[in-house]
Amino acid sequence: MLLRQIESKTNFTTTEKTIADFILENTAIMEKISIQELARQTYTSNASIIRFVQKLGIKGFKEFKILLLKSIEQRADLDKEINPDIPFEGDSSLMNISEDIMYLSQLAIKETYHQLKEESLLEMTKQLYHAKRIFLFAAGDSHIRAEGFQNRLWKINKYAILAKEREEWALNAANLMPEDCALFISYDAKSINDLHAAQLIKKHKVPILLLTSIPESELGNLADVIITVPRLETKEVEKIATYSSQIAFDYILNVLFSAMYQMEYQENRLNQLKRAEVLQQLY
Repeated sequence: MLLRQIESKTNFTTTEKTIADFILENTAIMEKISIQELARQTYTSNASIIRFVQKLGIKGFKEFKILLLKSIEQRADLDKEINPDIPFEGDSSLMNISEDIMYLSQLAIKETYHQLKEESLLEMTKQLYHAKRIFLFAAGDSHIRAEGFQNRLWKINKYAILAKEREEWALNAANLMPEDCALFISYDAKSINDLHAAQLIKKHKVPILLLTSIPESELGNLADVIITVPRLETKEVEKIATYSSQIAFDYILNVLFSAMYQMEYQENRLNQLKRAEVLQQLY
């Protein structure tokens, strides 16, 4: 959700924080405000407003207003406010915890969906589908998401390689060819190893795909296609777990797999039924 991006104020300058604060405090008038009026009210300039919206991954002010108004409507529709860093309290009952995690899961998926851009989704699907080999760069909790994606790809005869398995990221990065592709899954996109790997991969003219919450990072600047997940988690030290980021990543990877599956839907369904028959005979 765009409002969450603005609230996080990630890598904002002092001027950009001023613009963000005004927007957050005046959501009721944003539908009618012009770029000139916003610049006047924030004591900035049209150019500052444009730089602000571009930092959010949006091309122009008109598109920004459309997405902002949609984001404001989405927030109004949310059933329950939930803290993604600390979704439940110490005295919560088991059923309250269950309910809170349900709401958090809904929030993460809903905001990720509304942030999706069809053009980026289509291009990433094509790159993955046509790649001779798919190398997955992910660490920590995201590595588990990558393993799940690898497992799903096997079902459509796409064999992905976990590039960071046994810390062999450098060797794998050096072995990539132009007909391959590299998919990085990184919430903060700040891993030095990922950046070094991407720099090497870029030299080999290999397509770089990225799932992240910070598209304007150094790693993002090297990527050919980026899908941005909402930045719901903000307090690295305080958060209980990486709930929302991993739910978002899993959702996007499920969408990508489904889109790839659909590209040869009948053939994939037929192969799936054949495998089921073989497995039944074995067991």
